[in-house]
Amino acid sequence: MKYKNQIFIYGLLSICIFITTISWDKIYIPYNELNIIGEYSEKKFHSLNDLLRYLIFISIPITIFLSQVFFDKNKKENLIKNINDKSHFSFRPNGFTLFFAILIFFIILFEFLSLDFQIHNLDLLHEGQQLSSAYKYYLDGSLWSGSYVTIGIFYETILNKLVWNLFDVQSIGLKRFTDISLIFIFKTLLIIFCYQISNFFKLNSTFKSIFFIFNSFVFLSTIDYNILSVDNLGAREIPVLLTLMLLIHTFQSKSFNYSIILIISFLSITSLFWGVDRGLVVNFIILCFLFFLIIRSNYKDASILVISTIFWWLLFYFLLGEEFKFFISNTLSIYKYISYIHGIIHPIPFSDDPNSSRATKTLLLIILSSLLTINLLFNLNKKFNVSFKFFMFFLTLVIISSYIYVVGRSDGPHIKHIFGYIIIYFSIYFSYFILEFLEKKEILNKYKIFNLFPFFLLILFLYNNFNFKPENIKKYNSRFSNYINLPDENFLNTKEINFIKETKPIIEKSDCVQLFSHDAALLYLLKKKSCSRFFLIWSVGSPENQKNLVKELEKTSFVISGGIKYNWLKPLPKRLSIVYDYINDNYEKIEEIENWYILKKIN
Repeated sequence: MKYKNQIFIYGLLSICIFITTISWDKIYIPYNELNIIGEYSEKKFHSLNDLLRYLIFISIPITIFLSQVFFDKNKKENLIKNINDKSHFSFRPNGFTLFFAILIFFIILFEFLSLDFQIHNLDLLHEGQQLSSAYKYYLDGSLWSGSYVTIGIFYETILNKLVWNLFDVQSIGLKRFTDISLIFIFKTLLIIFCYQISNFFKLNSTFKSIFFIFNSFVFLSTIDYNILSVDNLGAREIPVLLTLMLLIHTFQSKSFNYSIILIISFLSITSLFWGVDRGLVVNFIILCFLFFLIIRSNYKDASILVISTIFWWLLFYFLLGEEFKFFISNTLSIYKYISYIHGIIHPIPFSDDPNSSRATKTLLLIILSSLLTINLLFNLNKKFNVSFKFFMFFLTLVIISSYIYVVGRSDGPHIKHIFGYIIIYFSIYFSYFILEFLEKKEILNKYKIFNLFPFFLLILFLYNNFNFKPENIKKYNSRFSNYINLPDENFLNTKEINFIKETKPIIEKSDCVQLFSHDAALLYLLKKKSCSRFFLIWSVGSPENQKNLVKELEKTSFVISGGIKYNWLKPLPKRLSIVYDYINDNYEKIEEIENWYILKKIN
């Protein structure tokens, strides 16, 4: 009877997925005209359509599965017992596992020191987004008031300026070094994260070490140092990962640590400074954690979380002054317009649409991870302690909420960018299942040589995944110094070098330059700040922002247009017609250099 019920429920889930698939493009919100030119406007597509379709696609099978366990009296009681279970296991550091954690840290450190520094051509758009914003901050000290921030003020503006001040160097090489340093920091956090997770389990030291080593390298495989490649995770996920790590700490502590609560609440606002999209996920997780505390009747802890969060927001309100108002308006503007600016309609699952296969796989695994987590919470399975169950619940919430990055721009790279959390989830779940089974059966325990297996596993992963260069490590200081002091011309092609050289004398007496080009790095290379907040013309989009830009152009002498044409972007005259018409009426072309045009105010 049990198996018949399981067959029935999984058959029902399959039917639900089939129905939601064929109904995907029937779920439709009427288009609201915002006069923002992009794929959404061309196809009269509302920005919330994909989000709604995604939520319906995953929520119906999840709800069906949840209902059948929730209305089971025994399972419902199990859930209540799990929620009310406030017992804590003794999470004593395992010396064997700790040894491997330290060892793997040094492995990734030596890997970092072995890296050949990358000297590929500068990405004028994406890297320029950070360089030019940071340079404007360096010149006038402005934050949101001086730059319309698309990603996040710290990641996009403050970070590189801080590093420039630290090393007293302004260079593309130092910016690149900052990028790979963030990747190294993220890799280090992944190792600590994996070590924390390994402490959830009552495996013997050998099996726990195997779990840790295997999952460490799985986690590390989600990101690499090749800046040009598309990874399963990226350094922009640091606030999200930190939030998960802090939650683990609370789950593994016998008494509630209020300093951890302060850090979690601190991330509520600072994560938005890092990235407005990742910050949204962090705040969603914090909100869910608040409800979790309330459900468990931890009212004191919940109150402290609320009060400390309000405290940090008020503190930054007073510290930032007028900049805080620009932060709020800038962030709300990005949330409102960004999907219309760069939105790509999500492929229909199981279709021939571009990237449908990758999207379908991801959606199905999101559903599966959710079902596995529900099953954990509604059972008293002693294989998994209560703290681990709730950690997996929050990891699932991260997986579900992170897909919001995708539904706003559903191309292959963005779908891949969040897949790392799914890899981490299933790696944890199934590797523990296997290891717990092997330990329970005592199949390998009787062989003393098995105690050496973690070392063999480590050597295997080292051989296949790491390339150490002793000479690079030995000469690291000199290589680093040479790299960050490399002239910026080393990262430019001939056309870019010629343009910078010939343009500098023309605009020398002007305090600023306005770009009507996607090549945001030109401002940094010319050592000029933007005449408006819109140094990144790509994100202007809305008529409101176009009009704001036109107002700032009234006192602007020089505009640079032309440059690289991106196939995935609509032509600027079409996208920003208000700005284009103003420039066309009030500026004249005085010079054409390579692929760019220098325009000067007629009057």
